[in-house]
Amino acid sequence: MGSRKTTALVVILLIISILTNGFLIKIPLVIIADAIDVTTYSDSNTTINITVFKTEPIINWYDFQNVTGVSKLNTRIDVDQEYKFCINITSDQGWADIDYINITAWYDNGSESTTYNQTVGGNLNMYLQYENTTGTANYNMLWPDDEAQLILGNCSETVIDANTHNLTFSFKPGYQVRYAFGDGGGWDNTAGHNDTRSWNFNITVEDLSNYKSYVENEYGIYMYSQITQCTENPAGSGSPGDNDIALLPHTNVTTRCNANYSLYTNLPNLTDGLGHWLDNTSISAQGGDLARTNFDGINSLYLYGDTITYRQHLGNTMEDTVEVQYWANISMGTLSSSYTSTVTYTINGEVDS
Repeated sequence: MGSRKTTALVVILLIISILTNGFLIKIPLVIIADAIDVTTYSDSNTTINITVFKTEPIINWYDFQNVTGVSKLNTRIDVDQEYKFCINITSDQGWADIDYINITAWYDNGSESTTYNQTVGGNLNMYLQYENTTGTANYNMLWPDDEAQLILGNCSETVIDANTHNLTFSFKPGYQVRYAFGDGGGWDNTAGHNDTRSWNFNITVEDLSNYKSYVENEYGIYMYSQITQCTENPAGSGSPGDNDIALLPHTNVTTRCNANYSLYTNLPNLTDGLGHWLDNTSISAQGGDLARTNFDGINSLYLYGDTITYRQHLGNTMEDTVEVQYWANISMGTLSSSYTSTVTYTINGEVDS
C-alpha cells in the first residue's frame, strides 16, 4: 500500500482598501497556501529518578596523631607516650547500622606481605575495637594483654549527625613495643603499606549486613633501651690462695629494649684506695647466655649477644631480668685490705634491625 500525502489549503482573506475617484472601495484578497509536514516533535516535561544507597560504611577521613593533634603518619613515635587514631565515618543506613570498627597494627618484619598476628607477640601486634552491636558502644584492646595500654578515658565519640560520627582511639605503646626504623630511604607519605620495617595498620568498619570499608597506612617507632635496676652489691672475703669465692648476693639486672640487643658487664681493677689493687682477671662472671668466664683485663663480658650479634627482640614482655653471679680468686701475695670496683652494665640496641 502506497503512502498518501494530504494537502491542506489555507485561505487567507485580506481586505484591501483602495481609494478610487473619491470613494473608498474595500476589495477582499484571497491567498491559498500549502501546509508543511510535521515529522518530529519532542517533549521534555517528565523525569525519572533513581536513588542509589551507599551500602558499605564510608571512611571520610582518618589520621594517626600525638596528644596535641600533630599527625604521626609515616614517621616515628616514642614508647610510653600517648597517641590516637582519629576517624570520621558515615553510614547511609544510620549510625545504628555500624557494628564494629577494628584497628589492627603490626610490625611488618621487613616485608609488606605480612599481616596482622602473622608475627605473633604482644610487642609485635595490636588490636583495638569499637563494638556497637547492642546499641551501647564499647572500646576495647583485644590484644596485647598488657604490653600496650588503651587509654579508655581519652577514647571518644562525637556525633556529627544521625549518619556520621567522629571517633578517637587513644593508646600508649609499652617499653618493648617493636622498634621500627623504616626502610632508610625516607618515609613514603602516601596511604598504604609502602615502607618496610614499619608498623602497618588497618582500619576496617563493618556494618550490620557485613558490608565493610577499610584504609591502610603505617608509622614507625624510635628505639628505646634502658637498665631499670641492678639489685644488690655482691661481696666476699678470703685469704691469699683462696679460689672460687662466691660473691653474694647475686645481682638481678632488669632491662628494657624494643629492638634486638646485647647486654654486657665490665669492671676495672679492684683498688683499696691505698695504691693496692686486684686485677679484674681475678673476677669471673656468669649469667644470661654467658657461661662462667674470667675478665681478661681488656674486654667486657657479654651476657647476651656480642659486638656483632644480638639477642632477639623480646615479645610478650614489658621488661626482662637476668641473674648475674660473680666469683673471685685471691692470688698468693695479695696484701690484706678491702678492694672495691664499680660494675657497669651496658645494653646496646641493634640499629636498623
